[in-house]
Amino acid sequence: MGSLCFMRIIAGKAKGYNIQVPQGEVRPTQDRVREALFNILHPILEGARILDLFCGSGSVGLEALSRGAAAARMVDASRHSCAMARKNLEKSKLSGGSVVQSDCLQFVKRDAGKYDIIFADPPYAKAAGDRDMIAELMTDRLHELLTDNGYFIAEAQVGYGVGDIHTREFPGWELIDERTYGKNTILFYRKQPS
Repeated sequence: MGSLCFMRIIAGKAKGYNIQVPQGEVRPTQDRVREALFNILHPILEGARILDLFCGSGSVGLEALSRGAAAARMVDASRHSCAMARKNLEKSKLSGGSVVQSDCLQFVKRDAGKYDIIFADPPYAKAAGDRDMIAELMTDRLHELLTDNGYFIAEAQVGYGVGDIHTREFPGWELIDERTYGKNTILFYRKQPS
């Protein structure tokens, strides 16, 4: 097991709580990116149901719970990341969270939940030809998990995969906003009206 580093919950009930992150195993969403993301989501966060895919240490799900989300399901394939997310959830004393160890693409295919916000921060496509897990998620099945007024939010590296301006449109989805922070881009999608 590698060494640990720490991030903090930025606002809400658990403001200031240090989230443990296994160094080198995950690439957590940076504080400034999380802060900007949750400032945008603030009007719809109270009572929302969140699905945090590729959750790593659980920083996004924990931040959502701290800021008033009713529930946050955090999913990751890594046993170690899930153990860390569970530990962070327990120590933060936030309620409404759950951690599921599963391949995220398989989880989406079989889950029966309904979510107001689905967030995905998979390993980045960093070169031409790299696997783009965001594109793999953008299916009809993801549509079924999202409430009619819900948001699918994807984090990607600028210039590759969905981070490339030429490969971010998907049938049935409307890109409604995009924010760039250094090499990271956050894309906000909604289901297109039928």
